[in-house]
Amino acid sequence: MTAPLRIGLIGAGAIGAWHARILAERRDAVLASVCDVDAGRAEAIAALHGARSFTDAEAFFAAGGLDGVIIASPEHVHAEHAQLAAKAGLPMLIEKPVAPDLAGIAAIRAAAEAAGVAVMAGHVERFEIGSAQLKSAVAAGLCGRVVTIAARRQFVAADTPRFKGLSTTLRILGVHDFDLVSWVHPAPVVEIYAAAGRGRVHEATGLDDHVVTTLRFADGAVGLIESGWTLPSPYGVTPEGWSPAGNNRLDVFGSTGMVSNDMSLRGQQLIAFDEAAGFRAAGIRHQPILHGRVVGALAEEVGAFLAMIAEGTKPLVDLDDAARAVRLTVAAEASLASGLPVRLGD
Repeated sequence: MTAPLRIGLIGAGAIGAWHARILAERRDAVLASVCDVDAGRAEAIAALHGARSFTDAEAFFAAGGLDGVIIASPEHVHAEHAQLAAKAGLPMLIEKPVAPDLAGIAAIRAAAEAAGVAVMAGHVERFEIGSAQLKSAVAAGLCGRVVTIAARRQFVAADTPRFKGLSTTLRILGVHDFDLVSWVHPAPVVEIYAAAGRGRVHEATGLDDHVVTTLRFADGAVGLIESGWTLPSPYGVTPEGWSPAGNNRLDVFGSTGMVSNDMSLRGQQLIAFDEAAGFRAAGIRHQPILHGRVVGALAEEVGAFLAMIAEGTKPLVDLDDAARAVRLTVAAEASLASGLPVRLGD
């Protein structure tokens, strides 16, 4: 057997902790080192999995001994960390959004191409069975010519304070669906318009409570994307070991039929009621735990990244995919700022 790949993790926050656990549970990889500006957080995850701990990114990469790196740090430092990874000759998986703007994507691309290292974008929806099968059905013509594609992604507001001053609702939630919609229906987007509903989330964090974005494709199809922190609080209070659930769905309406992936309140597989919190639901998506191990889309994403390194294959989600999602996110945020539609491709 070949030696397990030694993978480093930079960014030990919520999603980084899941990556760390997934790596630790695999046989073909080990979590070798962890870096985070919060020393306590980095040390805790490193100690849990027998890895080295760092707080300085340059020292993390200079220490060597890695075969690849997962970048799960805040998006505004992704380009900086990716350039350090490229300089160290390391293939990388970068969490979404890969960068907050197209300049960041271009900087990552230039560094990776100069170093000859592969970059995979962490768009986890592409590894969900429902998303992938919906795409296949649409591509096979099951609903005919696409007329409308509608995506919804709603969560509770409990997680929003940690994003205050660091990100936006569209970069956190919307980018998932900008990528997903473009993947399912790859026609160019020629116009985008976004409007926000602003309430208590915006007052507390600066994040929009609910953003509705409309897209017009070059082939005449239209898209609708909802991104919101609009679920009531008890919905996100889950028993220990359960993953938080959202109210998500994707519908494609065509000239001869429809295809739908329902991940909404009505479609949750695991729910609970109790006297104190009332209704609670678990998400059986992205990183569910089965018999003590993380399975699901995030584990599949990490597996695809490791296969890319071990087999020298192309990334399943590349920088072109990342740039398309970021381009739409930037245009939607420009529309939010101006209150006007934004033309693309002129």
